[in-house]
Amino acid sequence: MATGGSGNLIFMKMAKAMDLPKEMAVDLHTSIELSNLQPLGNEAPEGVYGTVNYLYYYPETAENKAFVDEFRKLYNRPAKVGRSNGYALGQLVVNAYQKAGVVDREKFIDAMEGLVVDSPVGKLEMRKCDHQLMLPMFFGVTKKTPDHDYLIATDIITIRARTTCPPAMRS
Repeated sequence: MATGGSGNLIFMKMAKAMDLPKEMAVDLHTSIELSNLQPLGNEAPEGVYGTVNYLYYYPETAENKAFVDEFRKLYNRPAKVGRSNGYALGQLVVNAYQKAGVVDREKFIDAMEGLVVDSPVGKLEMRKCDHQLMLPMFFGVTKKTPDHDYLIATDIITIRARTTCPPAMRS
């Protein structure tokens, strides 16, 4: 069974009540994201497979740890996927304007094409041919841990951007 979208919390509650992960494989996009797991606390179902493009505890790199520490210092909570994406967008915009050297829409677009920036999850590239941001996806399974009052993802694997993004359109 697979699903995703805005009904994730409702589905997660139903999956827990029906013990679905024990009955069948449940794959729910963003089910491992903090925005979905934290509100449910330990009432979220264990064993749900999911994907997301940011977890504050993964990857365990210096860049992600620095981002997490700075965010926690400013807001006293862990960063969620939207904050990571916002940071990446800021990096793209600043670097594109610096590369363009002037505030001009066409020069900005040209500078953005093929631009590579650092992010908490590694290098991100704005694909030149269709302006698709190439970022990794993380796949894991929900699990209770003694260190959290909500479930987290475990057994995480990284799916490279070139695998998750649709192929570039050729004209």
